[in-house]
Amino acid sequence: MVHNTLERVIKSISVTTRYPLHLLTAQADLENDLGIDSVKRLEIVLDLSEEFKTPLDREPRDTTIRTIQDVANWVETLTSPPNPVLQPNPVLQPISVSSPRFDQPSGIPNPAPLSSKALFQERENSYGNGEYLRMSQPINPLESSDRLERTVSVSSTSVGRALHGKVALVTGSGHGVGQAIARLLASRGATVIVNSFHSRELGERTAAEINESGNLACHMWGSIANPQHVDEIFKQIQSRFGRLDMLICNASDGRIGNFLELNGDDWDRAFRTNVVGHHQCSVRAASLMRSHGGGSIVTISAVGSHGYIEGLGSQGVVKAAVETMTRYLACELGRYGIRVNCVVGGPVYGELLSKFPNTRSTQHHWESMTPDGTLCTSMDLANAVGFLVSDEAGGVNGSIWNVDHGFSATADGRSLRYSAAQPTVA
Repeated sequence: MVHNTLERVIKSISVTTRYPLHLLTAQADLENDLGIDSVKRLEIVLDLSEEFKTPLDREPRDTTIRTIQDVANWVETLTSPPNPVLQPNPVLQPISVSSPRFDQPSGIPNPAPLSSKALFQERENSYGNGEYLRMSQPINPLESSDRLERTVSVSSTSVGRALHGKVALVTGSGHGVGQAIARLLASRGATVIVNSFHSRELGERTAAEINESGNLACHMWGSIANPQHVDEIFKQIQSRFGRLDMLICNASDGRIGNFLELNGDDWDRAFRTNVVGHHQCSVRAASLMRSHGGGSIVTISAVGSHGYIEGLGSQGVVKAAVETMTRYLACELGRYGIRVNCVVGGPVYGELLSKFPNTRSTQHHWESMTPDGTLCTSMDLANAVGFLVSDEAGGVNGSIWNVDHGFSATADGRSLRYSAAQPTVA
């Protein structure tokens, strides 16, 4: 019975997420292996409710549920008929309704149930079968500062088509800085591979918008921290394009919070994405670049790698490793015509700031650390990347570029502490 339940759970999750079946193993971790967040969990539970004809969305969450097998066991427990003789095993009793839920974080009301078949059909009609995407729904900007108005738009007619015929992979490009980089490279003629993991819908939407603007993009889902996902991504690149000219190592992971509270899992996740994952991507990319005479790799770092910024210790340490990795890659790959450089971004208006409880105070403090009183926009970093991958930067290799409005220059030797309360965990 449990085995049959597991098969039905895997089939339902496959329909909901459109993930290939070979990734949906019993021991696949919902968050770390599949990138399933709380919103997607809710969607999965609603579809499981339809599959098993049981209102699972009204059941409380068991916080031990981490893998697909755990989900199957949970469903099995809730859908099994009660035994009239034996007392229920207390281990299998649901947690009190006030506990966190499997399908949604506390404080968020349940939406109306969705039909998995209708949802799947709608997505298939909208997204196609993984080829170049076409969608009409606009994407909401994720950066809120009014300072962005003068820098955030990209015009394909004003920047030329210098990258025409080239293929670029931008990791972690469903939103934020990665999205801006993907749009800029596409506007200059490159065929851009948009990559996302936790934000799959945003990644697909970004690729769709690039296509609608008259440029070329496709979306490839996968975690850079997962070797199996990296293998699949590069197999797809080889199969579809047969080449790769640019790799932008933008995907990042790291806990925001007190440095002394970081644990082994925090460090493992941060290093697996920022360092190990992007090292493996660079090695795979270099193999494709060599066969076409060379290419360009750009890594992304942050000013926390150069000095203390309270709350950003995890990022600071792993980004320092990223900069060292950049130099080593540049020395090893230069003989093959592959240049490797790093863009070190200062604080950026948008998502990072929103993770701090006192966003406005933190923003004002960081602005006071720059000569012009302004923080970076996503396009500041994207423009730097656009130059480094261009022919004009042909003599630039192994460099570490600060793009921070002078933040690191004025902050040299000064404390970068902010007066806001402790940030939340990413």
